[in-house]
Amino acid sequence: MMIWVYPNGWPVPPLVLLGCLVAEILYIRGCMALIKEELMEKAARATPSTARIGVSASLSRWDSWLWRGIYFVIALFLALAGDSAPVDVLSGRLFWVHMIQHLVLMVVIAPLLVAAAPLQPMWLGLPGWVRRLLKACAPLRARQALYQVGHWLRHPAVTCGLLIVGIWVWHWPALYDFALTNDTIHDWGEHLTFFVVSILFWTQVIPSAPLRPRLGYRGQMMCVGFAIIQNVALAVLIGFAPAPLYVPYIRDATAHVTFSALLDQQLGAGIMWTFGDLPFGIALSVLFHRWFATQSGDANVAVQSHRTIGN
Repeated sequence: MMIWVYPNGWPVPPLVLLGCLVAEILYIRGCMALIKEELMEKAARATPSTARIGVSASLSRWDSWLWRGIYFVIALFLALAGDSAPVDVLSGRLFWVHMIQHLVLMVVIAPLLVAAAPLQPMWLGLPGWVRRLLKACAPLRARQALYQVGHWLRHPAVTCGLLIVGIWVWHWPALYDFALTNDTIHDWGEHLTFFVVSILFWTQVIPSAPLRPRLGYRGQMMCVGFAIIQNVALAVLIGFAPAPLYVPYIRDATAHVTFSALLDQQLGAGIMWTFGDLPFGIALSVLFHRWFATQSGDANVAVQSHRTIGN
């Protein structure tokens, strides 16, 4: 039964559970206000005969606040599941489970949160007196400095560099083993690094109001291609290693499963290579489709202009 709960008796760490609950309450409060504002604007611009159709169409868009709220709920549910006792215990025993835990965080939860655009609704979800207090405690100069740091971090080259450094450094065997034996380093060092660098990366690909991708479609495709290349390269290094790289799994894998630690490592690398590249492949195909649509549109406009001039 101990695999289902932590030693404190909770299936999910209380701090994680409380954080997700607070985040959900704030997001829903702000999201409801934004949905109401969105509907009022659509209704004001539409005629009576098309108002209902326009409202339904606005709510069905993938980037409507209704859908963004769904992305946010799914991301929080996956975060709770990924930090639950069964997954956490098994990830400490099996490399391939730990790899799934990392990939869900980086290529599923992170893009869902970016698509949910949580900054604005969570800010609006705060009580008015809290927003006023935060503004009073943060002088204009401090806010400007924070904005400049965020602007620099979201430079495409910096973002891609942080992605590869954050992922590769924590897969260095000595540091990976240290994180496995220290819960604080594991949660607030390794996992937090993966989360932050992934969020920064996905903001280069997915619009997340008020943030927008800094590059055009071709630049975004280059960023996604870079992410795929570094992911495959790391998976190859881990998967084709002649011996197990991570010491804790040498003991735990032989004690809890019937296959060897090396096979466990190869399975994790294979999951990283396949499942880890799937979201990037989807993003690449969507970006290519949108870029191709713009090229086709420009070509049609050019042909139409040529015909107009000829007439």
